[in-house]
Amino acid sequence: MASGSGERARLLGLTREFVLARGVIGLSLSELARGIGSNNRMLLYHFGSLDELLGAAIDEILGGTVLLDRIAELLRGPGGTADRLAAAWAHLADPDRLPHLRLFFARFGMAVDLPDKYAGFLAEVRDRWTAVVAEALRDAPEVADPEATAVAVVALWRGLQLQLICGEPRSRVDAAHVLAVGGLLG
Repeated sequence: MASGSGERARLLGLTREFVLARGVIGLSLSELARGIGSNNRMLLYHFGSLDELLGAAIDEILGGTVLLDRIAELLRGPGGTADRLAAAWAHLADPDRLPHLRLFFARFGMAVDLPDKYAGFLAEVRDRWTAVVAEALRDAPEVADPEATAVAVVALWRGLQLQLICGEPRSRVDAAHVLAVGGLLG
């Protein structure tokens, strides 16, 4: 039996790829093991349970600050407030990000179902994103309440991301973003 951190990392990498392609809803340990060319015993040896393995894979895919750091950078970029929000939205709505969005909302569903278990995830989704947007809106003359507007912007983005996942054409979602941001910035 292969062991050690190298094998664990390899299995985690394969799991990341598999769940991005397949998703996590209804995924069994046996299906995952077959899908990545392993077996149940090996996965349990390295991760203890399917939940622990999926949690680690999802955390690696969604975790870190790469996406949010890029959003913060775009929100500090050139142009007016609407232009900067549009640039951040374009990055979030990139078609290559669709598998990540599906996984994010699957994790979100698990988190709202078990809020005590996923309290950290829920806090990050709520607090870190709105803090980054609020910081960018503090110097915008058309924004009277940066914190409340940030909550509205993040809620708008989450709702539009769901529309993309549901198959709404990108052009219509982008048009909705322009309309909603125009309303928020008055």
